[in-house]
Amino acid sequence: MSFGFPTASHWACSFLAQADVTAPVDSTNATTASEIASESAEVVELGLPEIALLILSLLILLAFATSLSQWIRLLYHGKRPFGAKAFVPVRPRHLPFWSVLYFVVFIGALIFSSSLLQGAFQAAGWIEKPVAQAAENLSDPQTEPLVATDPVAENSDQTDTPDEDAPDEDAPDEDAPDEDAPHNAEEDNAEEIVAEGSPGLSVPQLTLSTLGMLTATLITLMILCLNHRSAISRIGLIPKRGDIGLGLRSALMILPPTMLIMTAVSLMQEYSHPVLDALQPDESEAGPNYAVFALLFVTTALVTPVVEEFWIRGLLQGGLQRLADWRLSMVRQSFEQSAAPIETPDDDPTFQLQREATNINETAYMAPGTAAGTEPLVATVSTAMHTDSSDWTPTAIWPVFVASLVFALLHWGQGLAPIPLFFLSLGLGYLYRQTGSLIPPIIVHFVLNGLTMLMTLIEMSRA
Repeated sequence: MSFGFPTASHWACSFLAQADVTAPVDSTNATTASEIASESAEVVELGLPEIALLILSLLILLAFATSLSQWIRLLYHGKRPFGAKAFVPVRPRHLPFWSVLYFVVFIGALIFSSSLLQGAFQAAGWIEKPVAQAAENLSDPQTEPLVATDPVAENSDQTDTPDEDAPDEDAPDEDAPDEDAPHNAEEDNAEEIVAEGSPGLSVPQLTLSTLGMLTATLITLMILCLNHRSAISRIGLIPKRGDIGLGLRSALMILPPTMLIMTAVSLMQEYSHPVLDALQPDESEAGPNYAVFALLFVTTALVTPVVEEFWIRGLLQGGLQRLADWRLSMVRQSFEQSAAPIETPDDDPTFQLQREATNINETAYMAPGTAAGTEPLVATVSTAMHTDSSDWTPTAIWPVFVASLVFALLHWGQGLAPIPLFFLSLGLGYLYRQTGSLIPPIIVHFVLNGLTMLMTLIEMSRA
């Protein structure tokens, strides 16, 4: 349910441009110095929302300048995404013990928990039940009309023959709508059903969605802990030293470039999200509902980053990383064991003794049913499948791109938002690949969603 962010740079530029707007002066009317001073005072007067937006806009522009200078400095010193001079040094850690199957398990747990919570919310009356059945009955041509006709009136109209020369005072106006027509009543009722059946995303629905995701996360974590006692720390949910600071620094490096991409995308198509629509007041003159904002801030800025990073980065990208690097390690070990021996002269007696000993060992290895023949093979397989060693470092890169593509596709239907969200996910996936911790991506995700909701609240307060 991550919703990216509206163009904060566009807000900053548009707000700063308002300082150049002055009231038009009519040359035909003479104005005194006091009137000009009063008009100028009204133009420069700023309220609390305007001051807050000005400060936040200046901070965003400062973040843009700082991010640009930091990227230039890193590239100038030869820093690269991977290798010895990586932007973020890779941390040795344990090989992930979970597979991509847990990503599917999370989806099943999400469907199960959302269905139960939806039934509970409907029983409590917090959300309305679907009206699809009523809409189907309305569209059925065999159903009776909603407004019954009067047969007596129809018979009286047929027996009475009005005078052709006399004007018919009771004749209905052709331009006026026929209120008694059955089909018009059906259309009006259908419009009411459609309006009630497809409302905007409400606060109870957002709460239901968030609780479903949180419940699915807890269920998946319980299953992981049943397979491994230290599953919470192995997947990266326990913060380590320097993770929070790395997340804040990474937010300064990742978010401004992504905001530039979002600005370019917003010029082609306006961005919209159900969470932002839910924050809008029902009446145009009404102010923002701070209770609703507090609820959505907790669910969107706090719960959603944890759930989505656990689901996409932890389960999906971690499972793909295990699949890619585990097989690669097995291939490397097989090549190392089949390396060619060192060549020595054939007439060396030491080499002759070593070759005879090698032949004896190979014969014992190939002999079926002997302990000596099965031991090397067992040792090789157990070493390749050993996941408790803490000196593993990731090698493959493609899991980051696959997880980012899935993350972008999950936000399909929000205009062109999947484009900047794909590049944002590349940065978040890079942090998880290099550190093995979910805390830095969660911090960046929190800053993103929190900044968006804060800017939205200020804009609503201004309106």
